[in-house]
Amino acid sequence: MQQNGKLEFIELAKITPCPYQTRYTYSHESIQQLIDSVKQNGILQPLTATETEGGYQLISGHRRLFAATILKMDKVPVVVVEKTAEEIAVLCAVENMHREDLNFFEQAAAIKLLIDQLGLTQQQAGERLCLSQSAVANKLKLLQFEKNISDRIIKSGLTERHARALARLDKEKQPKALEYIIKHSLNVSETDRYIEGLLLPKKAKRKTVIHIKDIRIFTNSINKAVGIMKSAGFAAKVEQNITETAAEYKIVIPLEKTEKGRKEKCLADKTAI
Repeated sequence: MQQNGKLEFIELAKITPCPYQTRYTYSHESIQQLIDSVKQNGILQPLTATETEGGYQLISGHRRLFAATILKMDKVPVVVVEKTAEEIAVLCAVENMHREDLNFFEQAAAIKLLIDQLGLTQQQAGERLCLSQSAVANKLKLLQFEKNISDRIIKSGLTERHARALARLDKEKQPKALEYIIKHSLNVSETDRYIEGLLLPKKAKRKTVIHIKDIRIFTNSINKAVGIMKSAGFAAKVEQNITETAAEYKIVIPLEKTEKGRKEKCLADKTAI
């Protein structure tokens, strides 16, 4: 971040971190590389801060300040600029949006912090950050995730677009869907289709409804079945009992063919010939 101002060497104890900073953790490898570089070459790029009552408020250079603190440096080079609280908030947010070591959840948190601190609308925040209102809205949607979900997304190497697709689901469905995306290594397009499928309403199973217009349909079926038994030589018979609420049918089938049944079968066979 290049700012016009005066370069001073300021004691570490007088520098206060920026309240709009959203970077909470540092990669051990990257911060160790910076510490080694500062130890070898000193701080090559000055920090940026604004003077406050009794000290200085840092605007940019938090990693460099952290490295200097680890190395127990007395003073660090700082470009001191005159900025209002609103200007500092915007500058910090802009820096956070362009930092490679800041993940998209931390960027979203920086935008939310800017909006809350300055009482801005999404449109106004977008204008200050050179973003469209829709881009701001999409960023803020990422803040709905539980921390364990957002951490899992980052550790799994998924992109912001993966996260935005997952954000379309209810919170209770997100963990299972996330594990599916990770397990099957879905790309962004595949993830969009997968989420879209989960959002489609499930088709209710259609119940088969039998419309009975005339009870005689079943009566004929019963009589036909009994007729087949008789033609086979069994003296089957059907007993019918009709009440006000139901029609009862009782079919009696002898276990052995009767003489009468045999005669009826022979008669039926001769008739068929």
